[in-house]
Amino acid sequence: MQPIAAQLSAQGVADVAAYYSMLPTTPDPQDNRSFPQPMSDPEKARMAEDLIVFGDGHRGIPPCQACHGPVGYLKGAPPLIPQNGDYLLTQLKHFSDGSRANDINVVMRSVAKQLTDEEKTAVSEYYGAGRGPAAGTPHPAGVPAPQ
Repeated sequence: MQPIAAQLSAQGVADVAAYYSMLPTTPDPQDNRSFPQPMSDPEKARMAEDLIVFGDGHRGIPPCQACHGPVGYLKGAPPLIPQNGDYLLTQLKHFSDGSRANDINVVMRSVAKQLTDEEKTAVSEYYGAGRGPAAGTPHPAGVPAPQ
């Protein structure tokens, strides 16, 4: 693949990336990962739901669903819901330490740096468990979630 990719212009790379990002995703029949994984701690699930639905305005953290969609999937953004929790945790750590830097406008690096290790684990396990925020999930302050 490298010899082929090396011949592409910057516009060619952008065009190929745009093409592949617009293709529908389908499950790989040979993928034998265990999914969904169990979500054992209800407190972690609640922490994850708060970050996914509401973010943390005090720290300037937008909700995960703002970019990745309300169920972990939004066309044009990396899907989170079908991912393994360990994989997601590794990616959050890589964004946090800057070893992964393919996010446009540095959004994921900025967010991941502000998340605690416990929050990274909670969000990763939540998506790894195949869960999505329920409609009407109340905010900790009692403010209802957007419908």
